[in-house]
Amino acid sequence: MITGLILAAGHSTRMGTLKQMLPFGEGTVLEQVVRALTASTLRDVTVVLGYRSDEIQIRLTSWPVHTILNPDLHGDMLSSIQCGIRATCEDQAVMIALGDQPLISEVIINRLIVEYENQSSGIVLPVYNGKRGHPMIIGPEYRQDLLNQTEGGLKALRDRYEDHVRTVPVDTDAVLIDLDYRHEYEQALNRLKGT
Repeated sequence: MITGLILAAGHSTRMGTLKQMLPFGEGTVLEQVVRALTASTLRDVTVVLGYRSDEIQIRLTSWPVHTILNPDLHGDMLSSIQCGIRATCEDQAVMIALGDQPLISEVIINRLIVEYENQSSGIVLPVYNGKRGHPMIIGPEYRQDLLNQTEGGLKALRDRYEDHVRTVPVDTDAVLIDLDYRHEYEQALNRLKGT
């Protein structure tokens, strides 16, 4: 079984406002990601919070997810990944998703899960037009390696184990789109509305 892990602890400095809480669809940006993961065949879903965690957590109370707090409120994405990994069972694979990727769907997530479960090992990620995206599934064999990592993020892990990577071609660039800047948020909103 695979556990879902959503990274949502950041400060949203480039956006200029808390992007996890920006309106999107019937909820917020983060809720849209939560919706996709909880609608999939993942065993369970945990959201890693940090900056302004109290107000984000209130929005998540009605969702079937666990929340954990990254105690390093000024930490980078790697510290959130490590915080989330520590909260998972040692023998479980983990799907790591970004909390600012609201255009991903449970269809994509389920395709990644099927690919992983064909071998139940390695690293699985989506590819659109030759570009690698998120979310990414990592097998439990990389757990300690990630916990020992001192810099870089998932790309650094992926590059170390390039021969272990399996890619899943998808027909949407949603796997490449995350929302760092206001114009990216507005473009994603337009995509959602079909304009």
